Amino acid sequence: MRFLLIASVILLSGCSTVEGWFGAGKSDAKAPATEAAAPSGGKVTITKATWAAFENYKYWLTPIAWHKPMGQGYFAVAQDGRSWGLTGCPVNECIEGMPVSQDAIDICHTRSGGVPCTIFAKDEAIIVPYEITE
Repeated sequence: MRFLLIASVILLSGCSTVEGWFGAGKSDAKAPATEAAAPSGGKVTITKATWAAFENYKYWLTPIAWHKPMGQGYFAVAQDGRSWGLTGCPVNECIEGMPVSQDAIDICHTRSGGVPCTIFAKDEAIIVPYEITE
């Protein structure tokens, strides 16, 4: 069951290859600035599907059998709250310099069709105010 959860997160994140996880094959060209913050004093509004993806991301970082956080990662959401991207290393398998927050933003930006994205959570901690829409 845990395998299916991990496999679905990998598939949904758009990182179904080793290059997606470890950055191999990336060009050195600077990516366009895609990070966007919530409006001043405002909240990021996300859909229930994006919230479900975030919940799955947390379980991917730390298997349910562990009593404390284990993995490291970033979860990004699009300004419209419908798309998301993630990057990370589950269960303390990170190497020096990984994960990189910009990877989650880039994946989100690609999946959203160009809608600006921002980091929603670092590891399991949500770092922006948010609300879930119907």
